[in-house]
Amino acid sequence: MDFYITLAVIVMIIAILVFTYFVCITNLKKYQEKIDKAEEIIDENLNKKLDLVNTLNNTIKKVTGKKDYLKDYTSIKNLNITNIEKDMKLNEGIKLIDELTGDYRDLNKDKEFMKTFNSLRELDEVLVSAKNLFNQNAVKLNQLIKKFPYNIVAKITNYRIRSFYTTNKTDDGDNF
Repeated sequence: MDFYITLAVIVMIIAILVFTYFVCITNLKKYQEKIDKAEEIIDENLNKKLDLVNTLNNTIKKVTGKKDYLKDYTSIKNLNITNIEKDMKLNEGIKLIDELTGDYRDLNKDKEFMKTFNSLRELDEVLVSAKNLFNQNAVKLNQLIKKFPYNIVAKITNYRIRSFYTTNKTDDGDNF
């Protein structure tokens, strides 16, 4: 009879371990999928932002006499850089566009230019939301990975602590 009790206890322990494993892996996957989705949104909107900068560059060339002020920013599509680097570079380009609108008043009068420029601002709002979503889920995933029994499951399944998405050089968080 002791054998059957021991066997039952062993089977129950294995069942609890398997159940715990699946609960942990499900929760880890949930946050990883949310991070991946936010990353897709960021990537998609950065590409849209780049297209808008290219469109604005064409108008700027016309107004300024074919001078290519944004050459360094319009060519980043061909570079193998991270989204953070792309985001920082595009933000620099937008600052330059801001300066150019002050120097060349004709740009402010061009309705299509202003419409495109305002679209950039709208994209920035979407990007801020996506970055926040990314970071919120990275925090939750990281918290799980640090807890028992998630830490064991994470080690077995190669889940790693995720860095935060930040383009601010003064942030204390790690870059993604």
